[in-house]
Amino acid sequence: MSAELLTLPGPQREGLRARLLLLRALPVCEGLDDEGLIRLAEHARSVSYRIGDVITRNGERARAIHVLVEGQVELFQNERQIGTLEAGAAFGAFHVLAREPSVLAVASEPTRTIEVPATAFETLLDENYSLLRSLLGMVGSAVLAARGNLPTDPKPGRIVDEGERYERPRTLVERVLQLRNGSFAGMNLEAVIDLARNLREVRMPAGEVIWSVGEVADYSLHVYYGRLRCTAPDGRHVIIGSDFTLGVLDMWGPRRRAYSVVSETPVILARVEYEQFLTLLESHVEVAVEILRSFARAIFEIRAPGVTETSPTTSAVALENARLCRPELLAELYQRSTGDPQALQVHHLTCWSTQQLALPKGPP
Repeated sequence: MSAELLTLPGPQREGLRARLLLLRALPVCEGLDDEGLIRLAEHARSVSYRIGDVITRNGERARAIHVLVEGQVELFQNERQIGTLEAGAAFGAFHVLAREPSVLAVASEPTRTIEVPATAFETLLDENYSLLRSLLGMVGSAVLAARGNLPTDPKPGRIVDEGERYERPRTLVERVLQLRNGSFAGMNLEAVIDLARNLREVRMPAGEVIWSVGEVADYSLHVYYGRLRCTAPDGRHVIIGSDFTLGVLDMWGPRRRAYSVVSETPVILARVEYEQFLTLLESHVEVAVEILRSFARAIFEIRAPGVTETSPTTSAVALENARLCRPELLAELYQRSTGDPQALQVHHLTCWSTQQLALPKGPP
């Protein structure tokens, strides 16, 4: 316990300690150091709701991350129920990161939440790199899961551009211009130059296995030229081409390859090592924050393969609640709150799977 926490009056200290325990249990806060966690807990507030009270409204700006301490919350979008959350679940983090509007959240039982303002959370993203790095892993894993372990959504009729083949290796200036004119157009020039310096050109023939499922994910590849087939463990595949960056999601998330990659044509690739990319992002935190936001936005754009009007799909709500708070910390919090070591029942620790949440149809 920090010296700052010890100086607080007794009741205030206990209230802050309870918030700290709950926030520490959240996956979204796993990478946050003690001082950062205390700052977040100081901004958090406990809010009570009666049955039928509206916690967030559909379409309004996401203003907070909500953690359920007691009770039950039902989520609705476009007048359709998309989920039911119980104690230990959290919602709103992906909406805050993606700057997406909220869904309708209604208390279906007497409910108590801990709410962390979006402004406090986003300020910490800019100031606490360990939190940012942890979130990149968590949200990257969520995007991979939503895409069925593929680097992009395998939409029918996708046009794949192979790009232009060239012979001599590109100069630093040419690499910078290529990145700025492609998918890295939004990155500041200094960061693009640093990235271009770390790129190592690799050429491979058609039919080359780039990597296989389960291999260590310690680098990513930017495609300059060619076509590559990416295949998930279940056999689904997607073809990618020029100006696509492969391996970022699994490099940040599980650190193991989630899909295999084979070149369909001769390819020209630019390789960047994981540690080099880490150094770049630590020097350019604003780039890391934007990558994190792009991961979160991707979740809202994903429509799971084979989804129909009535079948369940994935969304930010399902993915965000696929992992609950760590059981041992929640148990301690509930025991402190109720005095009853059995107060936290096993069903409160059951993860909500994406199959349990019937969610709206995604974009065509």
